[in-house]
Amino acid sequence: MLDLDRLRSELTGACADSGLDPGSLVVFVVDAVRPAGTTPMAYLHPAGFVWPDTVAVFRAVGRDRAQLLHRSPQNGIAHRIAVWDGLPGLPVAALGPMLRHELAHARRWEQSGTRFFEADDLLRSAVRAAGGDGYGSLPSELEANAASAAYAARTLTPAALARLAACADCAALLDRAPRPENVVEATLSELCRRSDWSPWVDAAAREAYVSEVRAACAAWDEQSARALAAGRDAPALEVVSPAEP
Repeated sequence: MLDLDRLRSELTGACADSGLDPGSLVVFVVDAVRPAGTTPMAYLHPAGFVWPDTVAVFRAVGRDRAQLLHRSPQNGIAHRIAVWDGLPGLPVAALGPMLRHELAHARRWEQSGTRFFEADDLLRSAVRAAGGDGYGSLPSELEANAASAAYAARTLTPAALARLAACADCAALLDRAPRPENVVEATLSELCRRSDWSPWVDAAAREAYVSEVRAACAAWDEQSARALAAGRDAPALEVVSPAEP
């Protein structure tokens, strides 16, 4: 089971590396062993909700708890991470790189906003519906994997790196494939390239949507976004029992 002191320590290090304010985070530890085939850890941006197709670990947190327990003292929102308490088969050393991966997504929200995540979710859903091939090549995943790989290389011993490389669930954390120079544009370009994310509308409507998202990302104010989730002195850790299905 997770050592909460170690979790706090790893979170502090990953926040310092990412430039994310630790007080902007709530981490939910689901008091259960990770079910086979589920994501060990996941991120939910401040404007996000838990839906029936959200990853299992956040469904285990529960929609209401994810919304009601993530309030910052000042402004009522926070970045949220959920992790299973029991992670059988994952090396202990994976915790730091996993957190760093998720914090790269948090920084992307601060930089590009909610409309980017809306478009990114459409692309992710289309990739999953097509069988999942290419998931690791999504621009936002390349960005997060590049961050976790660099962090792991700086913070882990050669032996720990070897254990991660040998773990199928951890290999992507060490993926040094270059991230796109412009993650937003790379994501929108991929949406433009394919139609399976919205087959019920025509090409002109898809292009109009992409243009709308591009404009929203360009207008997003990073400093204002960072201020919205500020207010705590440290991350909030909540151990929760799995929600009823």
